[in-house]
Amino acid sequence: MKYRLIILASSALFLGFVFVSGQIFYYTRKTASDIGRSSLVLNSKLTANLDNAVKHKLVLESEEKQFIVESSELKKWTESYTRNYTGKEELRLNTEQIKTYLDSVAQKINTPPVNARLIINDGKAAEFMSPRPGQKLNIQATTFNIANGLARGAPVNNGPNKINLVLDKTDPEVTLEKINKLGIDELLARGESDFGGSPKFRTQNIHVGAQKITGTIVGPGEEFSFNKFLGEVTASTGFVPELVIKSGKLIPEYGGGICQVSTTLFRAAMEAGLPIIERRAHSLPVRYYNPQGYDATIYPGVSDLRFKNDTSAHILIQSKITGSKLYFEIYGTKDGRQIVLDGPYQYEIQANGAMKATISRTVTYTNGQDKKDVFNSSYKSPSLFPTVRNPLE
Repeated sequence: MKYRLIILASSALFLGFVFVSGQIFYYTRKTASDIGRSSLVLNSKLTANLDNAVKHKLVLESEEKQFIVESSELKKWTESYTRNYTGKEELRLNTEQIKTYLDSVAQKINTPPVNARLIINDGKAAEFMSPRPGQKLNIQATTFNIANGLARGAPVNNGPNKINLVLDKTDPEVTLEKINKLGIDELLARGESDFGGSPKFRTQNIHVGAQKITGTIVGPGEEFSFNKFLGEVTASTGFVPELVIKSGKLIPEYGGGICQVSTTLFRAAMEAGLPIIERRAHSLPVRYYNPQGYDATIYPGVSDLRFKNDTSAHILIQSKITGSKLYFEIYGTKDGRQIVLDGPYQYEIQANGAMKATISRTVTYTNGQDKKDVFNSSYKSPSLFPTVRNPLE
């Protein structure tokens, strides 16, 4: 079976002929831009297709949403008329009815663009909003899709017709590039982790720790130290006691769980291709940091997470928590470097939970130079670390 679409257009008249299995339907317009203002006229051969199509549900879909149009609604989109030169009663689509329905869909699917916002106080981003494009339903183009879909009749399996919604992107008027001269123009990379199932004290420490780091601005050539920007980890700075790995035990200390924050930021820095100066794996595998081998432990005065901003612009570090997901985003100016991560891979996995892991990263710069780093991790069995419970639980 062959399908052909032939479009004839002029400033005064727009005619479309679709050959479907040897049959023809056509629609007329004063101009091409008049789609959606008058009825689509179908000949008697395709009247049967249209009559059959409206007996089945129609699914209008985008990448994120679906709208199911019931048969009762579809029948409102058709109307009977008598063809002048044949005297026969035919069906045609009333595009005004389709447009009315799509207006209601547009109210649910249209989103306005979000303008960028960046206010810097004392060298840190006090307020930040990354720009986001909006979307708007193209009613004219979607009506055209619906008309073509219904004119072909019901699907072979008698299931619902599926039609794609046409969405136009709307750009924000205010971008990061317009409101700062630091080069904080676009998203470089994002890291994420899941702390689902964490005790409430651990969850609190994650929120507090992420808030300490968010808004940090690192200048070109400067080094970021997690411990420096974290500051003191005490009750007075908002932290509560929770389990930490210390001296071969799991004991409650202020700030237990902060490593969720350092781990997530480490992943963002890896994705951004920034040079990692200091990173250390945990002593035992922790499920919150899956996949194993992609974590970074910190302990003030003992171990730190450090990386360098080797770009020519400032970078901004932002955190976001959605449910049990922690995200870190790094904004700056892209310089064309390409980042390839390989892993993490776990190996020598023991029955007692001990294992080793490795992940490598290759950064290719615009001058063609490659830099490869390998990060190895060795985890002991969790059974070797007795737990001292938190007396505040």
